[in-house]
Formats: sequence, structure tokens, C-alpha cells
Amino acid sequence: MKIRRRRTSRTTTELPVRKGPGNGARQRTRRTPALAVLVAALVAGGVVDRRIDRNTDESATSISSQIPIAAPASARSSAWYCPGVPVTGVLGEGSVVVANAGAKRLTGTVTVFPDRGESKRAPLAVSPASRGSVRLADVVTATFASALIEFDGGEAVAEAVVIGALGDTVSSCTSSASSSWYFAEGVTTRDAAEVLLALNPFPDDAVVDVVFSTEEGTVTPQALTGLLVKGQALTLINVGEFVQRRESVSVSLVARTGRLVVSRLQTFDGTNGRKGISVGLGAAAPGPVWYFPEGLVAEGLSERFHVYNPGRTEAQVEVALVLDTGEAEPIRLTVPRESRLTVVAGEESRIPKNVPHAVTVRSLEGPEVVVERTIDGVAPSSRTGLSISLGARLPARRWATAAGGADDSTDQWVVIQNPGSTSSFVTVNVLADGTSLLVGALSRIEIPAGQRRAFHMNASMKRTTAPILVTATEVVVVERDLYRLKAPGLGMSAAIPLR
Repeated sequence: MKIRRRRTSRTTTELPVRKGPGNGARQRTRRTPALAVLVAALVAGGVVDRRIDRNTDESATSISSQIPIAAPASARSSAWYCPGVPVTGVLGEGSVVVANAGAKRLTGTVTVFPDRGESKRAPLAVSPASRGSVRLADVVTATFASALIEFDGGEAVAEAVVIGALGDTVSSCTSSASSSWYFAEGVTTRDAAEVLLALNPFPDDAVVDVVFSTEEGTVTPQALTGLLVKGQALTLINVGEFVQRRESVSVSLVARTGRLVVSRLQTFDGTNGRKGISVGLGAAAPGPVWYFPEGLVAEGLSERFHVYNPGRTEAQVEVALVLDTGEAEPIRLTVPRESRLTVVAGEESRIPKNVPHAVTVRSLEGPEVVVERTIDGVAPSSRTGLSISLGARLPARRWATAAGGADDSTDQWVVIQNPGSTSSFVTVNVLADGTSLLVGALSRIEIPAGQRRAFHMNASMKRTTAPILVTATEVVVVERDLYRLKAPGLGMSAAIPLR
């Protein structure tokens, strides 16, 4: 077993105040030269946790409050908090996109919070089986911004999208704020830049503590201890100003008072081979199980799984694999406290090249963990760019996406994993301007127990906008993957469950 271990020491480093915005495995370390500057409720609707003994209504309810999940059709109102993204400029152009999977026309507002200046509002209405979007630069003038979407009903899902020269990236918005946020992945080498974007959408100020776990140990900067995050504002934290030249930066952000929505912007400028941009929400809490339906190791395409243990004792973790061809033994990890281990798929003999696979990471003993997957695509791979994404937390019977297209510029795939013990029959529809259309022959397709299937949307349709609705007879996990053609861009993330 070949695992890259980023073990932190058990000492804490206090850094001076800086001015700026707002034993499991064998050790393998690759130093990367550097240079980058960054511009200044699943219980309802058939949600089941079939993992282990913790399968109770109480645990499912708890997890559903920690993940993005659409409000039910009966809801009188719903809200989505969208992560901070670039508004316009060299990092790309940001938008928020909403899909309405219900039968009722939704009306509401989008409140945009810029990194400077006052928040502003724009109206948004979305018809049934349709999607709508708001370009943030049409609402505010800023470098970065986050958004709050409020509707007069449920059955809507929302995502944030960035399109630019470094590539494209897509992130789910979240349906609830949290007092804690965690990130397993992060890099501040010379060719990389990492920024945390903390939105406080509420009137009262919040006070937070930020701790970094790196390959050199844990770091608790004085400037980020008791940090004031103003109400109804977006605060930026340039991670490179506090932990410089680090290949491994995991983050724990916990509020003493208040609730927030925190995202991470990670970029690589290409000077050392890696090039791309990724925007993604953090995890609101560590979890017992993380699902990744899509995986592939191929020439020019690398895959890494980062397992972060923010707890005070070591964690026992299992990385289970489902191969499209053949079988593979699970990987067992012991993740030290306040540390991260990285499994490099291309260095694992049990993960064959060019064989698609799904990965499920489970906590077996000790603290629960946070797991992110990093995909890097460079030539000769036709899929290029950067994707950093959290796994899905719970299976469900209905899933939807808002962003995406299946046309001459973008490949769209839907990957479905069935972690249960019974076959599930799934149907894939596209929400097409008022009509829920079947995608090709993807009606009641069987996903056998413990297996995964991948579906290429372009083979059945050609649409510039292609929000997807997936329904299943038994609970499944759904991932939507977008690949830019002839340009960098990897938009890979879990779909959003519907109650």
C-alpha cells in the first residue's frame, strides 16, 4: 500500500498578527517548486444510512442538517447560501444557477454580498422543470462575492459556477449555515494560492477560530484566533499569508458565536505543471462515511483522496473500492490526531489504470473524518484542469443538479453508485424549459447492489443547459461531472439530494 502521509506534529505554533484580507502508512513526500499570486434533511424522501450500526433516525436527521439538501415541495420558503467565487477578472466570471425540480413556479431574490461595498439584491423567478441564473457582475462590482437565494417554495437546487482562463469549476450551494467548517485539501506552494471565503449572512457578527494542520504541524495564527466576521458581509482569509509554502494544508474553522458559510478557492498557475481553479464548500462537520461514485487513473489524469482527522485522538479508516472490472481489497488507514493522510490512487497497485471505480471512505473507530478528492488533468489526457470535491454523505432516492450542459463545448456525465444490498432502478431526466424529458433510454436502468454505472449525457442529447433530475427505486449516490472540451475545466461534484 502506497499512501502519502501528511502527519502533523502535536505542537502548536503561534504566529504574529499579519495584515491581510480579512501512523498508518509509509511517508512519501514530493516537494513542488512554487509561484502564484491570487487576485486581491435526508430522512424524508427515502434517505437511508445503510452503513453500520449508527443507522438511526437520529443520526440521519443530524447528517441532513449538515449537508446541502433541497426543501420539500410542501415548504413555504427555502434558502440557498452560495459559496464565495470570483465575480469577474483573470480568475473567471462567477454565477449562481438554480434548477426547479418541482411543479410550482418559484419567485424570490438573490442577495449578493461583495468583498467590498454593500450587498445588493436581484429578483429571480424559475418555472417548473426549468433553470435560472444570475451573473454576479450584473449585481455588484467586486473581486469576489457570495450569494443568498431565497424562494417562496421548495424543490429547488442551487450551484455556483466559475468560467475562466484557468478552467471551469462548479460547487453546490448549501441549504444551511453552520458554526463549523472543515477542509481536508489545500496547497500554498509557489505555484498555488488558497483563500477562504467566509460569508456571514446574518445581522449579528460572528467570532471564529481558525486552525491549520500542515505537514510541519498545527498552526494557530493569533490574527485568526477570535477573528471577527462582520454580519451580512463576506470576509476573505488568504491562507498563504499564515502558512507559507505548504504542500498540505487542512483547515478547521469553528465559531465561538454565530453561524457562517465558508468556501475555499484553490488555484494553480501552471508554472509547475498543475493548472486550474477549484471553488468548493467546506464540510460542516466530520462524517462517518463519504461516497465518491467516479474515479479513474489514466495517463495525465491523477486522483488523490485526502482523509483529514480534526479530532484529538487517532482515527481508524477504511477506503473501500468498487472496480468496473475486477475486485480490490480495501485500504486501512490510521490517521493521527489533527492530521491528514493522502491516498494516491496512481501509486496503489490494487487500483488498475484505465479501470473506472467508486470509492467509499468509512470511519471504523475513533473520531469521524473529512474526505476530499482531488483530480488533476494534464496532457495527454483530454480532461484537463483541477477538481477538488467532498464526497456525498448519505444516499437518497432523488437527486438534482442545476449547472451543466451537454454540447460541443462540454461533456456531461452522470455517475450513480448503489451502496445498498438491493438493486436500484434509476431514471434520468433533463429539466428542459418546462418539461422533464427522459434522457435517451435512461429509464429504469438497473444498478446492481454494490455497483456503479456511468452515463454520458452527450450520447443522448445536445443542450447548452442540462439540469438533471435522477430518481431511483432504492437509495443511491449521484455524481455529476462536467469536462470542458479543448479547454481546461473539471466540474466534478456530488449532485444535491431532494427530500
